[in-house]
Amino acid sequence: MTFVWKTLYLALVLAGGYQLTTRGIPWLYTCLGRRLGFSMKMTPITEKRVLRFKSIRRGHWSFVAISSLFVTSLFLELIVNERPLVIRFDGRTEFPALRDWTNKVLFFVDFPVFLPKNEFGQSGGGEVDYGFFRRSCDDPSLLDERITDAQEKAAKARARFEKLDPPGTDDSEFAKSRYEQRKITHEKRTQQLVDLQHSQEVFEAGEAGIVPTLYPYSPNSLRHSLDKPPPNKPSLGEGIPLGTTVAGRDVLVLLVYGFRISLAFALIVAVCGYAVGVITGGIQGYYGGWVDIGTQRFQEIWGSIPFLFTIMIIASLVTPSFAVLAFLMIVLRSWLGITFYVRGEFYREKAKDYVQAAIGSGVSDWKIITKHILPNSLVPVVTFAPFGIVAYIGALVSLDYLGFGLPPGTPSWGALLRQGLENVRFYPYLVFIPVAALASTLYGVVMVGEAVREAFDPKVFSRLR
Repeated sequence: MTFVWKTLYLALVLAGGYQLTTRGIPWLYTCLGRRLGFSMKMTPITEKRVLRFKSIRRGHWSFVAISSLFVTSLFLELIVNERPLVIRFDGRTEFPALRDWTNKVLFFVDFPVFLPKNEFGQSGGGEVDYGFFRRSCDDPSLLDERITDAQEKAAKARARFEKLDPPGTDDSEFAKSRYEQRKITHEKRTQQLVDLQHSQEVFEAGEAGIVPTLYPYSPNSLRHSLDKPPPNKPSLGEGIPLGTTVAGRDVLVLLVYGFRISLAFALIVAVCGYAVGVITGGIQGYYGGWVDIGTQRFQEIWGSIPFLFTIMIIASLVTPSFAVLAFLMIVLRSWLGITFYVRGEFYREKAKDYVQAAIGSGVSDWKIITKHILPNSLVPVVTFAPFGIVAYIGALVSLDYLGFGLPPGTPSWGALLRQGLENVRFYPYLVFIPVAALASTLYGVVMVGEAVREAFDPKVFSRLR
């Protein structure tokens, strides 16, 4: 695929991510809400806030850019993956990248993505070498060297086998075993030669093809085919725009997969933690009394637990997965901060006349909390959510950098940064690249948070203007 086609492919992918973010997801969200019986029409004050947010261009375009990139990253297995979109050989067609992506989306279903070499014209065990398969489609003569090597091995195996006479009934078990082993080796080498010759015929006949992804490398792919041993500095000519790590893994691949993991982790922790915090703070503020006092004392004790050291201790005992790490972050920290703000909002709103009228009318506590007070108490939640996302991204990067985060081998900005600092003298790009990516992401999220805070400010002209 030429540079022009790759550029057009990338532009198409980004445009698709933008359209899905700005049009597809809002339309789906609206339809789903209406199906569930909710009125999805915005209130006048919410509409004014949205318009004010869009008028703050730095925050609005930061939100569009980050959300579009994140939505696009949800399809990374179809864009940046060693496994191709389509592979065809001798009448058989498979879609390994699509299966890989489906396994990530439907994590409770296991679609087989492993394609054995011997079923796609390659000798040996393990998964298909997709890079060599792609090159063989363009130039079938690449198999000549492997065929020559297979012929030599087959000839040696046949010569060693023919030296032995078939064992008789009086021969020892060792002689019988040696004869059987050489026979098996001879048949195996012969079959490998036949398979390779058949594979070359298939490639020459045009009965094999492959459609690679935009960037045909995975987080675990090792770029050892380059001229120099890793780490390799960034080079467009060699096909490594951001270079490789000490182990030979592509930095660009680690960066984009790390972006998805970091932002997904922060969003999950923020949504779940804020949900727990809103419920807890709402109960405190609405019921008050001993419920509020008892819960407040528990929060003070729980908040005194050093969550970073607690996670480090747990991670030193067992290697935490993505789900376990997110759960620990939610339980230990993320729900506490927002609780105090929601509690104060509920105390303020509960004293207003419309709530007292609802109580006097016999409306249940649950309806008063969810339909009357909660919609008017979400300003701090919406305002602090972007800054919470910044904090959770930083927490994950810090844990990965210290070696107490995600399991080894997981594409992570923190692990990439740690490796860069270990080699900063000779390979500074391993530090500059993840730092630039982290700083750009956090800066964009902070711009979104600033714009949201300004849009939800009750004053038309806030101090931030």
